[in-house]
Amino acid sequence: MAKDILDAIRAAEEECGAREAQAKADAQEKSAQAKKDAAALIEKREQAAREKCEQSLAQAKADAEKSLEEARASAEKQCAEISATAAKNRDKVVKSAAEAILR
Repeated sequence: MAKDILDAIRAAEEECGAREAQAKADAQEKSAQAKKDAAALIEKREQAAREKCEQSLAQAKADAEKSLEEARASAEKQCAEISATAAKNRDKVVKSAAEAILR
C-alpha cells in the first residue's frame, strides 16, 4: 500500500512535470507566434503608411503643377497686356523722345 502511494505520488509528479514542460512549450510557441504577428502587423502598417505618403506626394505634385500652370498663364497674360500697352504708346513715346532730343 505504501508502495502504491509512492508510485501514485511519483506518477503525479511526473504528470505535473510533463504538464509544466508542455505549458512552457506552449508559452514559447505563443510568444513566437505573437512576435511574428506583431512583425507582420508592423510591416502591413508601414506599407500602408508608405502608400499613403506616396499618394500624398503625388497629389502635392499635381497641385504644384496646377499652381505653376496658373501662374504661368497669369504671367503670360500680364506680359501680353504690357506689350499691348507698350505697342499702343510706342508712337507717342518716340515722338516725345524725338521732341526732347531736338529741343
